[in-house]
Amino acid sequence: MFNKYILFLISIILYSCSPSVETKKDNTLTSVPLSYAKRFTIKTSTDFSILELHGNKNDSDVTASFVLYKNQKPDYSKDAYYIKTPVTRVASMSSIYTTMIAALNCEDKIVAIDNVDYYNNLFIQQQTKKEAIIELSKGPQLDIEKTIALNPDLFLTFGMGSPKDDVDKKLAQSTIPIAISIDHLEETPLARAEWIKFFAYFFNKENLADSLFKITEKKYNDLKTIALKTTKKPSVLTEIKYGDAWYIPAGKSFIAHLIEDAGGDYFWKEDTKTGSSAQSFETVYAKAKDCDIWINLYNLNSKKELLSYDERYGLFKACKDNQLYNNNKTQNTLGYSNYWETGITHPEDVLADLIAIFSPTLMPNHEFIFYKKLE
Repeated sequence: MFNKYILFLISIILYSCSPSVETKKDNTLTSVPLSYAKRFTIKTSTDFSILELHGNKNDSDVTASFVLYKNQKPDYSKDAYYIKTPVTRVASMSSIYTTMIAALNCEDKIVAIDNVDYYNNLFIQQQTKKEAIIELSKGPQLDIEKTIALNPDLFLTFGMGSPKDDVDKKLAQSTIPIAISIDHLEETPLARAEWIKFFAYFFNKENLADSLFKITEKKYNDLKTIALKTTKKPSVLTEIKYGDAWYIPAGKSFIAHLIEDAGGDYFWKEDTKTGSSAQSFETVYAKAKDCDIWINLYNLNSKKELLSYDERYGLFKACKDNQLYNNNKTQNTLGYSNYWETGITHPEDVLADLIAIFSPTLMPNHEFIFYKKLE
């Protein structure tokens, strides 16, 4: 009887010392599906989330991993960058990032930007004027000392996907958490807009980002359906010569996709590249002299101003027919448009403008948001 009692006690002790199935945490990683973006992926577990960047053009290799955790720092990888969330003091080095952060209702978390000259956002302008928001790159270079002294708990910046290569070494060696955005490498408007999900994870706003993107996606795709009703696709030329070269967006570029989705016939649609190529005036003229519509003309505000740059622009059909449209309807006092500032977050508004330009009868009551006709 005594031996049975001892065995019973031992079994109780062993059971109490063993891990409880109910309290054990499951850190199995689950991939979060993305609909369009290809340059980042999301993986989540019970205790943390991982944002992975794919900065290499020709493969899906992970060029950087950001481990975002709310409580205890996990032990995931020695090569990963660890960031505690939600972040509350953010340095945003692009007006594009700032617009997405504002859409997530986290505008008040921004303590630094690159240069206020590029902004149309009144809140950012006002906060910068009061020095509640600090400018970190008023000149051509980032002010490293000021950035380190500010010590934000997140530094969001532009790059090609690797903080070690994309950021100044002194800043990279500081304790400031750094995250790189490579949204500019995406090829389609909705892919770039989906990057709001990337930024959302730093603020624990994943659900809001999903909801906002679904609205954008539906509006964009509904507009694409409207554009399919066009009876004639106008031929479209973009940009002007800059210096000695005319930088033409390739056939798989962001701009080319917008033109196609809006019902335009882009001259370089057969080009399978995704970036831009430098071409001579003569080459562009030979291919696109009979263009029906000409868009995205630098920061010009009139036909006269266009011709003052080069009288030969007057030889293009779109110029003769006064079919010149520029994406600078709204500008700040320094002449910077809000097109890139907010158009990436809201490609549906850009698309609506382009449909109204290419096929006015499809959008008879449209009020332009980004574009205006150059007179």
